[in-house]
Amino acid sequence: MSVDADRLRDLTLELVACESPTGDTADVARLYARRLEELGLEVELLDEQFRATPIVVGRLRGGAPGPTIVLNGHLDTVPIPHEPPRLAGDTIFGRGAADMKGALACAAEAAAVAAGRGGFPGELVIVAIGLHEAPGGRGEDLTWLLRDRGFTADYAVVCELAGEAFVAAHMGQATVEIEIARPGIPTHELQTPAGTPHPLFAAGKVIEAIAARNTELAQVEHPWVGAETYFLGELHGGDFYNRFPTRCRLVGTRRWQPGKTLDEVRVEFEALLAGVAAETGCAIDLDLRLVRDSYRVDPEERLAVALREAYREVTGTAQKLTGLKGVADGAIFHQAGIPTVYHGPVGLGAHADVESIDVPELVRATRVYGALLERLWT
Repeated sequence: MSVDADRLRDLTLELVACESPTGDTADVARLYARRLEELGLEVELLDEQFRATPIVVGRLRGGAPGPTIVLNGHLDTVPIPHEPPRLAGDTIFGRGAADMKGALACAAEAAAVAAGRGGFPGELVIVAIGLHEAPGGRGEDLTWLLRDRGFTADYAVVCELAGEAFVAAHMGQATVEIEIARPGIPTHELQTPAGTPHPLFAAGKVIEAIAARNTELAQVEHPWVGAETYFLGELHGGDFYNRFPTRCRLVGTRRWQPGKTLDEVRVEFEALLAGVAAETGCAIDLDLRLVRDSYRVDPEERLAVALREAYREVTGTAQKLTGLKGVADGAIFHQAGIPTVYHGPVGLGAHADVESIDVPELVRATRVYGALLERLWT
């Protein structure tokens, strides 16, 4: 497979140079759409529902009937400042280089190679979205595309998360906000009637209950993703040292194993909080919002086998099987009934202060995509 490393490098740098925090990806979407058109793809820029974060859909049609295969990625990045993009040897530095503009450059290069090949059956479709990174995005655009606009495909590859490992499963995740409140207004500690419910004390009880539940969950290990978790990362309450507060807020995450639903998670969480509310006299409300559902794939199904064989062909080594506690967009394709796997170039520093990707790794991933496509086209 003839991959143009210079073209890969240049497109990655160009995409990284176009800032695109979640919720503000229109400029980079238009840039990416233009580059796909230049490579010979038929491109739609879908902005009727998401004007600030248009969806890019680029199609490369083959010469005969066959499967529709998607290469998917996200153009948005975490809204964390980064030094200006730069090239140092074969390493590209910049926000989004690893997560995941480099991967979308790989998808474009795989399409360019396929266009030069010609005559393949079916079509190759690149789908690039802009509402990936939580909490600003939760895959609303991809969900709309698959559920409401009727887009479908025979296979999908989400171009991230996995390089040398084959991801057989990942957890589901929701963000958690717990609001704890009592009636009335804040009062001086000495002027507050005895027995008044204390939101901060109730928060302590919630924390204790979550810690106890985590201990129970740790006893049940899923073979791929490990134990489920509750996590709290923020506690906000009170506004002055001797004022009796009226409310408190806890913020965190809930992660669950494949096979469990968000509704089941919600019922369990609400029961845990109801016990604390009854004990403390505080009102406790739960806001549980889905980030992504859980995902799992049979490593022996056709798409999975084809990916693992393609990786071995390109690298000479076998992918180890693994699972992840993190989440990504394969779950959305999976829920839509589209067989989906993860594979992408592996960089450094996703969400960190310094983010980078090596050009040879971009080339490797592109070659794996090409070898995978050939297997699915035969």
